[in-house]
Amino acid sequence: MSSPAATPSPLDGLNVPLYERVRLALQARLARHAWDISEPIPTEQALSREFEVSIGTIRKAVERLVKDGLLVKVQGKGTFIKRPDFHNSLLRFFRYRDAAGEHVVPVGVVKHVETVAPVESINSRLGLDPATSLIHLQRVRLVGQEVVLSERIWLPEPLFSKLAALPVERFGNLLYPFYDEICGQFVSSAVESLSFATGHADPYLGTQADQLLVRIERVARNIEGTPIEYRVSHGLPQNFRYEVRIN
Repeated sequence: MSSPAATPSPLDGLNVPLYERVRLALQARLARHAWDISEPIPTEQALSREFEVSIGTIRKAVERLVKDGLLVKVQGKGTFIKRPDFHNSLLRFFRYRDAAGEHVVPVGVVKHVETVAPVESINSRLGLDPATSLIHLQRVRLVGQEVVLSERIWLPEPLFSKLAALPVERFGNLLYPFYDEICGQFVSSAVESLSFATGHADPYLGTQADQLLVRIERVARNIEGTPIEYRVSHGLPQNFRYEVRIN
């Protein structure tokens, strides 16, 4: 393979360090699923030969990707693609105890999936053309048989069209690995915000429009930083508590 410095690039003519060009090339490969997530990426020596650059340049590029949260180094095993731990992100806000008083994490169950017409506000949040259709999921989070969270999720139809043809039973507890498996869409990061809202009558929670609910909005992005999921979750205020430790 030719060196990144010799390959035509939009960065040509700009004063961009070689390691940064290598980083961008490696990041593009991550976005294309060039490597199996269960296996280490090629060694520094192999990448050095392939890109025709020094090992120091490769090491600096890889370290940047580790710092960005896209790769993780495992001592004695190599460098792997990092999967963000979104499973526990809810625990920053949500504290639910079972009958024994133990903290429990709710289980996700998809109740409905369909292709829907564009929604101007949602298409805007996802950076989509106003005419682009959406995949809409209705999902609940359960503790035992009790619904403690109700979620509505919107996805770009061109990227997630395969989901619309699947029975809801195929969807697992965790959606992001499922997106990757079925649609080849890897969620790399997300931003969440919490607020309180009224005016939302929820059939899964059994709440009326005049009841106060906690509302969590999330925009999830792929490795390239493109929004690929917009999610709104509602829950009863008594199940939420914000906690932070300051040392």
